[in-house]
Order: sequence, then structure tokens, then C-alpha cells
Amino acid sequence: MSVNEVKIKRAPTDFELRGTGPDTSRTFVLGDEDHTLGNALRHVLINDARVDFAGYCVPHPSEPVVHIRVQTNTNSKPNDYEEEEKDGLQPLSAIEALKDACTTLSDQCDLVLAKLEEALPEVREDRERMEQLEEEEAEEGADNY
Repeated sequence: MSVNEVKIKRAPTDFELRGTGPDTSRTFVLGDEDHTLGNALRHVLINDARVDFAGYCVPHPSEPVVHIRVQTNTNSKPNDYEEEEKDGLQPLSAIEALKDACTTLSDQCDLVLAKLEEALPEVREDRERMEQLEEEEAEEGADNY
């Protein structure tokens, strides 16, 4: 192993749930993740009207974990965003909020991937045209000398 190689250690746990008290407030520890997933989930969570607080941190750069803190609105119900509201439901739990955020983020990634794959043939055609033009210009430049 050379001096510049860094061995990334694995997280001791894949998932850990932290917090006691009401179900509306929890910290989730995700192993082998970093700012990429943490910030994306934080963004989706904070855009949910049923979530009062969402934040994340990476405790130390050498630790391959991200902590995600979620606090939901104690007045919101799991189906507040739907037209039909049922009485007697418990407030949205932090676990349900994180599940919803993961589903939303996955759906967003699928949409971006679909749009990218849709545009890919056009991008390939443009790249091939540009390469052909560059070759023609290079040939013309060589002919002029």
C-alpha cells in the first residue's frame, strides 16, 4: 500500500435508532454513508410540512456514519396531506417521516434517471457530430500547411 492510499473502514453498524421519549423525535445513525445521503434526506425532510426540524451531521471525517435528526410536528397526522382525515390517529412519528423521505428521494432519483436515459441518445448524437466536426477541422488544418 502506498503512502497516498487510504483504507476506508466499515461502520460498526448499518443502522441505529437513538432517542427516548415521544416517537416524534429521533436520531438515526446510518452506517457507511456520508454528506451525500445526509444532506439529500435533510432537504426532503425539511420540505415536508409535517416535519418541524431535520438536520444531519457527520461526527468525524474518519467515521463512515451520518446522524440524521428528525422532529415532527406533534399536531400533524400521518395523512394530513390527504383529503380524508381519520380521527384518533397518532401524530406522525419520526420513523414514518424518515420512511416517507426515503421513498420521496428514491422517486426523485428514478425521475432524474429516466430523464437522463431519455436524453442520452440525443447527447450521443451531438457528441458524435462534434467529434466529426473536430476531425474535419483537423483534416482541413493539416491540408492548409
